[in-house]
Amino acid sequence: SDYVGLFGRLYGKVVNLGVVDVNVVGSGDYVGGLVGENSYGTVADCYSTGSVIAVSDVGGLVGYNNDGKVTQCYSTVTVIGTGWSVGGLVGYSEGAVTQCYSNGVVSGRGSIGGLVGSNRSDYDEATVIQCYSTGAVSGSSDVGGLVGWNDGIVTQCYSAGAVGANDRVGGVVGSNGGRYAPSWEWVIGIVSNCFWDIQTSGQATSAGGTGKTTAEMQTESTFTNAGWDFMDETANGTEDIWWILEGQDYPRLWWETHDN
Repeated sequence: SDYVGLFGRLYGKVVNLGVVDVNVVGSGDYVGGLVGENSYGTVADCYSTGSVIAVSDVGGLVGYNNDGKVTQCYSTVTVIGTGWSVGGLVGYSEGAVTQCYSNGVVSGRGSIGGLVGSNRSDYDEATVIQCYSTGAVSGSSDVGGLVGWNDGIVTQCYSAGAVGANDRVGGVVGSNGGRYAPSWEWVIGIVSNCFWDIQTSGQATSAGGTGKTTAEMQTESTFTNAGWDFMDETANGTEDIWWILEGQDYPRLWWETHDN
């Protein structure tokens, strides 16, 4: 019932693996299209398509990212959870999610996110960095276009999908909570240099981030002015993390081909 996926529980490294047209159904928690629980492991350059249905900690790629790393991955999975912490890519994350995206439809009860349902830190930092989501998201409470509940760090991300909920709903983040830092100081979750499309999301507010029109979201300067590193510019760095077809599309990550 729990820990369901191609890998139920992962303690190692999975690289360059795609699972296509998955139909994963779990009657419990920690369920993902590829990995149920990523426990201190690494999932890199992987993807998933299809559908995933379970209760809580449900993700299109990874159900529970337990101090693990998810890097340069994507999911187009339809994700349905009847409980909490449901995300298009990762359901519940206490680790690092970097340069990833999702565009599947996501629904659940609470802490529902287009990319990550819950980005939670106990004492160490949980991070979502240089990611985006474009799928429709719905739930009862703590629902965000990118992250449902956040008490970690979310930076240089955006969301553009429709978002709907009854309570605590946001274009980027539904709710920003608090946690104890390693110094035992109580700190609030951080959302910096993030954006959402106020037109496509149907949301004028968010627990973090800046709302922009569709035209502004398809303009490079919106992001470079916030320090995002794009191709063919060096003011924000030379890693060339993002590229864009201005006026036609939202920013894409460097590893996505133009055909995608």
